[in-house]
Amino acid sequence: MTSIVNDETIRSGDPRIEGTRITVLDVKRRVIDAAEDPHVVAGEYGISMTALFEALAHYYEHRDDFTNREREFESARSEGESRTNELRREHANRAD
Repeated sequence: MTSIVNDETIRSGDPRIEGTRITVLDVKRRVIDAAEDPHVVAGEYGISMTALFEALAHYYEHRDDFTNREREFESARSEGESRTNELRREHANRAD
């Protein structure tokens, strides 16, 4: 039986499929968000269908936590993008 594990030294401690670097969010993003065929995803990751569905079950059991984490990721990404654009504008203005 496959387990979902956390290890702070691997993938920033994100829940992942034991024995792999594949996180629950990796599986969720492909199967749920991108609507990819679970068989294809499992084959490309080299994991069993059991492991794939255990990852999805873990996602649904902890959905609120994952939703909050994804909001934080998006906020950080957006802030980084805004800051990058600001720096580009400053650099372009100096070059003129």
